[in-house]
Amino acid sequence: MLQAINTTIDTIQGAKSSFVKTFVQDKDIAKSLQDFVDAQTTFAKTVAKSTFDIGTKVAEEAVKFDVKKVFATK
Repeated sequence: MLQAINTTIDTIQGAKSSFVKTFVQDKDIAKSLQDFVDAQTTFAKTVAKSTFDIGTKVAEEAVKFDVKKVFATK
């Protein structure tokens, strides 16, 4: 699942990079924009991984959860 998300991120960010390379003529501005796109890519992948890791951990704990122990009569 995470691989599909990363592929989607790479596709979108690749389109942005292509746009910058194609349409931005000033080298300084192009470098700044490319750095920004790279930072967005890193951020998006970090958020995706964190979200995936949290979801995985929650699912693992939910499987271990024993509702009978919570509502056991004393």
